Amino acid sequence: MPETQTPKFVETRQHLRFTEFADFCRTNRFLGVCTGRPGVGKEASGLAYSKWAVIQGLLDTPRRPQNPPAKLENYHTAFWDAEISCTIKRLSSALNGLRNKFDRLITDSMNWHQPDRLRQNVLPCDEFVQLLIINQAQRLSLLCLDAINDFRQKNKIGFVLLAVPGFDRKIRLYDQVGNDVALYHEYTAPRSEELKQILELRWSNEIRVEDAAITVIEEVTSSNIQRALNIQAEIDRVRVINSISIISAELVQAATSSLLLDVPARGKAS
Repeated sequence: MPETQTPKFVETRQHLRFTEFADFCRTNRFLGVCTGRPGVGKEASGLAYSKWAVIQGLLDTPRRPQNPPAKLENYHTAFWDAEISCTIKRLSSALNGLRNKFDRLITDSMNWHQPDRLRQNVLPCDEFVQLLIINQAQRLSLLCLDAINDFRQKNKIGFVLLAVPGFDRKIRLYDQVGNDVALYHEYTAPRSEELKQILELRWSNEIRVEDAAITVIEEVTSSNIQRALNIQAEIDRVRVINSISIISAELVQAATSSLLLDVPARGKAS
């Protein structure tokens, strides 16, 4: 099954809230805006929700005619990274191309695995792309956002715009799009236990992580997942060199000393 190729992912409380938000936009074909500080996990949630690790690989790798296509069930969301200085022409080309490639992928799968449904002509548009998640939406001009809203209305596809804080205020002031935003969602940082789970998922069972170490990482990064993962990579380098099997607060401090991060004074436990 394609799902086995999906990378491990921790379903935090924020991801569950994001899933409810995305389901609402997808089911109703609405326009939604999700904002959050860089590194808190909103992009990872969008990738996980769309199962993009599976779909992107299939889109980028043409299938050989003699090989059967993957059986795709409950795949309904596409993911796109907004380009810097994107023009309306490039945006339109990207959205149309992505939608068409996605729909052809689903059709190819159903032709092979569920031909009866195609012959019976019982395939509404729900079988194909229903939601398009756009990452880094703050890169887009107001005219591009207007074009996205027009594309949504004409094609009956829901949209979720992922962006940094402040984007919601920008779009609220642009009535042509702001009036059609059905839902705003703020993606916040993970809890301490969730951050620990995210980090431990990348460490083997032989590694023991002290709570004090997670506390220091949380303080240093302000619970920013991407920064925490950067620290983790440096911790692993130091740990392997010194054959350490316990992640302690002291080890975290040693690892962060070589990064552009400041350890709070209260985190410097003796």
